[in-house]
Amino acid sequence: MGVASTMKTITAHVATSEHYLLGEGILWDARAEEVIWVDIQNGSVVRGTLIGESIHELANMHIDRTVGAVALADDGGLLVAGSRGLATIAPDGTVSHGPDLLGDRTNVRLNDGAVDPQGRFIVGSLALAEPTGTEELLRISSNGCVEVLRSGVSLSNGIAWSPDGETIYHVDTFARTVSSHAYHNNYWDPEAWTPVITAFAGYPDGLTVDSGGTLWVAVWGDGVVQQFAASGELLTVVEVETPLVSCAGFVGNGLDRLAITTSSEGATQCAGAIFVSDVHRTGIPESRWIGSTTHPYWLEEGGS
Repeated sequence: MGVASTMKTITAHVATSEHYLLGEGILWDARAEEVIWVDIQNGSVVRGTLIGESIHELANMHIDRTVGAVALADDGGLLVAGSRGLATIAPDGTVSHGPDLLGDRTNVRLNDGAVDPQGRFIVGSLALAEPTGTEELLRISSNGCVEVLRSGVSLSNGIAWSPDGETIYHVDTFARTVSSHAYHNNYWDPEAWTPVITAFAGYPDGLTVDSGGTLWVAVWGDGVVQQFAASGELLTVVEVETPLVSCAGFVGNGLDRLAITTSSEGATQCAGAIFVSDVHRTGIPESRWIGSTTHPYWLEEGGS
């Protein structure tokens, strides 16, 4: 993969006064006009308001030992990937925890997740000790049906779709790849994913796709978010003033600001802050979980 001759470099700026242990999964709730993200190691979901180029924290709710991701629900609540299972936050703030999704596997937790265009939740796992190479990417329907979309993963991370919803992209962090799979096909081979981006100096982490179909990948250890064409060509580098960059997502009423989460482990004064940058692109509105957050599937009689 060659570097484009027209590649641009942009600088991101600190947007929060607060610092987080490990910010991740940042997204925009258009209905509430709020930024939402998670602090993984603190096990919390955080809500904030975007004012100009700054994000001001509104609420910070502890949910579980760890929280890998948060997603919007169609009923106005939130769906959360907790340590080993899902949780819901109803519109009135009531929290409900679902069953363990990881079975008899120990020393493993759920990580990044996102809602697909059909309203189902996609979430992957990571090993808490040495990489196993046996992590999975799961698809969970609103009735609790669980399917394996990808197996043999070293560390499951960012998930996103093309604007038409017909291609899914997935990051395997320790393999240093972003791979794709057709998403309109009911037939799945969990091992048949196609690598589309492989030239990372650091470790690819969170992922988002803009309305033009280009991919924005947070690169852990490099202090950058990189924009790629769907063909794999590097287009833009967004520089962040701390090395441990975890995720990027488009926020604001026009989805025209790229918000970037980081880890407080980075050896800089800005470590753990959220950054914002104007990258002259717009994002794709978030899909919403079609399940109930007031009465989730695990509370239904006979729910799985």
